[in-house]
Amino acid sequence: MKLIPIPPFAALALLLAAATPAAAAPDRDAELAASGKIDTSFDNIGTEGLSVTVNNRPATLAQDGAYSVDLQVEPYYTVRVEGAGIHTLIQTFGMTELYRASCDCLALPSLEVVARKAGRVELLFVGDTMAGRRYSDPIWGERVLVQRDDPLPDLRELLEPMRPYVEAADLASANLEIVLSDHDLAEAAPKSIVFYAPARLADALAQAGFDFVTLGNNHSYDYLEEGLASTIAAVEAAGLAWSGAGLDEKQALAASRLDVAGQPLSMLGYVGWKGRVDPNQVAQADKGGAAYGSDRNIAASVTREAALGRLPIVQYHGSSEYSDEPSKDSERRMKLAIDSGAALVASHHPHVPQGLEVYGDTLIAYSTGNFLFDQYFLETHGSFALKVWLDDGRFVRAEIIPTRILDYRPVPAVGSMREAVLDRLVRLSAERGTHIMRNGGHGVVLPSSGNAPLVQATDSPERILLGSGDFENAVYGPAIDRSLKITGGEARYDFDGRTGHVLTISAERDAPQISLAPSTFFRAIPASEVLVSGRIKTSRALEMWIGNQTRPKGTDRFEALETAPVDIVAGGEIDATGEWRDFAFRYPLDTTGAPRPFRPILMLVAQDGGSLGEATIELDDLSVVAFER
Repeated sequence: MKLIPIPPFAALALLLAAATPAAAAPDRDAELAASGKIDTSFDNIGTEGLSVTVNNRPATLAQDGAYSVDLQVEPYYTVRVEGAGIHTLIQTFGMTELYRASCDCLALPSLEVVARKAGRVELLFVGDTMAGRRYSDPIWGERVLVQRDDPLPDLRELLEPMRPYVEAADLASANLEIVLSDHDLAEAAPKSIVFYAPARLADALAQAGFDFVTLGNNHSYDYLEEGLASTIAAVEAAGLAWSGAGLDEKQALAASRLDVAGQPLSMLGYVGWKGRVDPNQVAQADKGGAAYGSDRNIAASVTREAALGRLPIVQYHGSSEYSDEPSKDSERRMKLAIDSGAALVASHHPHVPQGLEVYGDTLIAYSTGNFLFDQYFLETHGSFALKVWLDDGRFVRAEIIPTRILDYRPVPAVGSMREAVLDRLVRLSAERGTHIMRNGGHGVVLPSSGNAPLVQATDSPERILLGSGDFENAVYGPAIDRSLKITGGEARYDFDGRTGHVLTISAERDAPQISLAPSTFFRAIPASEVLVSGRIKTSRALEMWIGNQTRPKGTDRFEALETAPVDIVAGGEIDATGEWRDFAFRYPLDTTGAPRPFRPILMLVAQDGGSLGEATIELDDLSVVAFER
């Protein structure tokens, strides 16, 4: 970005306050005492036969559920509770969520376990899954994540962070939203976006613990009959069960009948619209495609499976992309599935999480968002996996596992990203009379949550746009955050032990300015104000300014990133030399006309107007919040 002229100090103030000085950090190499408690009250069982490990270190477990263990200083801590009498519990936390300076120790939250019992089955659902397009052909000079000549090791690595969660379930399901093929396919559907991934993706999913994939979506027929046949062959060769598409309508509407933990499940998948191209994306008597989720098809296929004494499990692919709520047609059809005998409904397609609803005696998840997907929109990076327990087909509990799409792969969400996901789901679910409790770092929905407010959502106009700015989720193994763009300097994420991760920027030698911004525009939302805040520490005094870039109507998003003008909205001098200072900018958005995609840009400039001279800047707790009209 070119140097932007700085106008006189803006009317909107730059708020600066010295942060509370932190105590000197103890020795990072010393071990920390960690403690927590296992809660067995859900099924009123004891702790006999249970074991607890944290980062694979065995903990000492007392009869009352209290446990303790000494741990090294690490960015993440994964708690695993196992035993023949329970469903394995796994939860992951970031350092700053657990660390207590008062005792120089780690305090883990109470974690509730679910018992294994006759007739109970644990199901896990994740959303949109693909590994084509930018994984092998990246944009913006990013690194290749999946090598075409030997893709399986790379694909397995992408799924590894979530493998423990997936393989622990009795049945794990993903929405496979891509064609699988090891060669270029002859003919694509006449639509604007088509893609395919290596056939070994099916093997990677199976090795990660998945048992089933639904093909009932708008990309399973991207390469017509050849692509669908290739996908089915790859899925079956990997040992995955499937439904939701077929080489004719009868096959597409057929259920995958699986007996899991003694329960007769019938897995059904549908896509909610036919598509406008010819040939379209849904199966017909004489052509292949996805199962069309019409009212008639859903009612007939769900009723058929229920009449056989089976438990229909429905996955529906529909509603508008990036929306907060399901469309009226989608909501009606999901509820029709329940009314026709479905044991539960888990849906996808919007690429962002939507709320959950206890409907009748069971559960509807309106959108589980993305799982393994290459979208760079920041709004799509907060998502969740959903665990559901059924007792002889009766819904008894669901657990929300917040995830972050980091470097185009799913990882357990911690810190501010976890809270952003849960905040969104609490708000959207409460609007439907369904309330979410906490179990450690996860959300919990119970059948009674459709009637009694277990956690009351706040009536707030705030919308969190950047949920990852505490940087506690910025690095996970080989995955590195690519959601921010920095010009005029080089950035890295430093783990400072007990204080977690910070973003460190080293200015280029002759750079007059450093700019930090989201890698792309936030999508258009009906907001009137934006608050950008955080903490900063620098090696020299600087000027800090905030600019706002709006994508002009009709302009390509990539072109707009380079050419759209930036309006300076606030700023001033800042002296954060050697100590952390808080900052906050609150500025208005143009509310005339329709909302436009926008992008806040944080700019750091030398006070003397010269170069930054290899200055070092540290940032933490960066937040972008929009206030809706």
